[in-house]
Amino acid sequence: MANFPFPSEWPFNVQGVRSEVDRLLDRVWHLGLSTAPLDGQDWAPCLDIFEETDRYIVRAELPGMAAEDVSVEMLGQTLSIRGFKAEPARPADKSTAGGANEGTVTGRKLRGECRYGSFARKTDLPGPVNEAGVIASCRNGVLEVSIPKAQSGLGKSVKVSAG
Repeated sequence: MANFPFPSEWPFNVQGVRSEVDRLLDRVWHLGLSTAPLDGQDWAPCLDIFEETDRYIVRAELPGMAAEDVSVEMLGQTLSIRGFKAEPARPADKSTAGGANEGTVTGRKLRGECRYGSFARKTDLPGPVNEAGVIASCRNGVLEVSIPKAQSGLGKSVKVSAG
């Protein structure tokens, strides 16, 4: 029988390391996988992409954002979503109400998981689209872009010339 040390005999806490790795991967997953830090963006929204018979639907999570804060561009089969999410003012410290520091917070932020600043997200769709028919709406922090597929397969009669 092999003489293999049990986890309690290892020089470090394996479960603690696993927990840290799980937490890191969970954080990366929820922040969205993107090149945002590499291309000058502060964050990237998460996308869901659906294919229907006649169109693609792209949904982006943009909590706290209004339609005027977002721009959508369709170039060929590439959808680009850009915008800026401003960080809200910090809540006022109730102990200074009516005082010189009203509206400011003197304490430190204990946790900051919300994303603010500029963002951009590009995605390529799997087939040709009708750029002129793209419609976008933003409601309750969800951007929805409806992208009609290009009509194809209509067939065309081609005259054959001699020569």
